[in-house]
Amino acid sequence: MRQLFFLGVLVFGTLAIIGYFGWKVCVSLFIYFRDGSDSRATAKINQVILAKKEVEDRERLSNDCNHRFGEKLGGFPPFACRSCGLEKSKPSGGCDHVWRLDMENAPGAVCELCKKTYKPIISERTKL
Repeated sequence: MRQLFFLGVLVFGTLAIIGYFGWKVCVSLFIYFRDGSDSRATAKINQVILAKKEVEDRERLSNDCNHRFGEKLGGFPPFACRSCGLEKSKPSGGCDHVWRLDMENAPGAVCELCKKTYKPIISERTKL
């Protein structure tokens, strides 16, 4: 009788462990597919938003200027056009910065509209 009891506990315990892991696998798969569909929907919305932002940036930058982005000359921001001062993409915040060179104290740039300054980080040489 005792052997039958322990055999039942062993079989029931084994089935319980297998059932628990089966349940966890089912829950994980449900969460995986639910989140996957949510992320696909979010990716579609994100593509629409990025396309709209790209069109707005193209319209904003159509000012008959041959834009030269990425040139680092005299402390000018690399993300701004060297000719007209507009940034490649509209910055977050209320000001659409128009950068001009500011050579008062150190090479840098200042926004004409909000007077925000941009100073490049100049690394010091380490002494050996």
